[in-house]
Amino acid sequence: MKDFPSFNQFCDLADEIIRRIPEIYKQGISGIFVTREEVKDEEIPEVYILGHYNHGGYLEPTIDIYYGSFRQVFRGSPLAEIKEELWETITHEIRHHLEENAGLHTLEIFDEEQKEYFRLNK
Repeated sequence: MKDFPSFNQFCDLADEIIRRIPEIYKQGISGIFVTREEVKDEEIPEVYILGHYNHGGYLEPTIDIYYGSFRQVFRGSPLAEIKEELWETITHEIRHHLEENAGLHTLEIFDEEQKEYFRLNK
C-alpha cells in the first residue's frame, strides 16, 4: 500500500479486529478508542507508542490506539502488515487489562525489558 489508510479506514480496520475478539476478554473495558494522536515515548523519543491501556482509576479502563503513531511507523507498508500490527497492538493492550485483573505483571515487565533493550542498542 503506497498511502496509509485514512483515519476513517483505520477506524474501520480497528472495529473489524475488535469485533473478532470474544467479549469475555473485553469485559470491564469501557471502550477501545482510536485517536488521531502521534505519541512518542517520553524517555526514548525515537520510539512511537502505538497503543496504551488506561487503568481507569475511578472509571473503568479504556484502551487508546494512536493512528498518528501507526501512520508514522507504517506509512508505505502493505495493508496486511498494518492489519497485523493493529491486531497485535489491540490484543497486547487487552492483555494488560487481563493481567491487571489477575494481579500479574508479566507484560509490564516485558515492555520495560523491551524499552531497556532499545535504549542499550540504539
